[in-house]
Amino acid sequence: MSESTNIEGFFTEKFKTLLQEVSANESVLVSFNGALSQEQVAKLENEVETKIVEAGVPKGPLKKIFFISVETLQNMLIHGNKDGEGKQHNFFILRKNGVKTHITSANLVQAKNITGLEAQMKTINEFEDAAALKQYYMGHLENNQLSEKGGAGLGFITIAMKSGNKLTYEFAKINDETALFMLTSTVSLE
Repeated sequence: MSESTNIEGFFTEKFKTLLQEVSANESVLVSFNGALSQEQVAKLENEVETKIVEAGVPKGPLKKIFFISVETLQNMLIHGNKDGEGKQHNFFILRKNGVKTHITSANLVQAKNITGLEAQMKTINEFEDAAALKQYYMGHLENNQLSEKGGAGLGFITIAMKSGNKLTYEFAKINDETALFMLTSTVSLE
């Protein structure tokens, strides 16, 4: 069995389990499991927009949900790692309960990057005040260099700023080199 097959199976199992868990209490508006391309991202962005409008989400939260969904999908496409065979593995779930919408994404990360990602998430979640988080963002914008993939590390900060809630995350080690990184952002509908 190839590395891609093992990783794909791991992602699919995690995706199915999460879908089953959330479907019991929430409406799943959009779900996707597979490799992303620019065309697939555009298709998912259109689906997100259609489903949140159909769900009757008020305009303010609707804009936030759409922005976060677009940022999340683009981050996965651009920054998600590939396995040893050059394949990318991702999933995306947009779900809604009565008062909140949750955007969950998962992509492949190098195991050696977990510590840094976790530190970044903890720092972002430490901010209790929106103004302080924005100040951190501005400082990060002024002082940061671009990564080899063209990012300045601002995606998670902008997602947290837009959502107005703490980010939840999980790492699940697949093997010595790779792990699944799952991120959930929440938007209040009130």
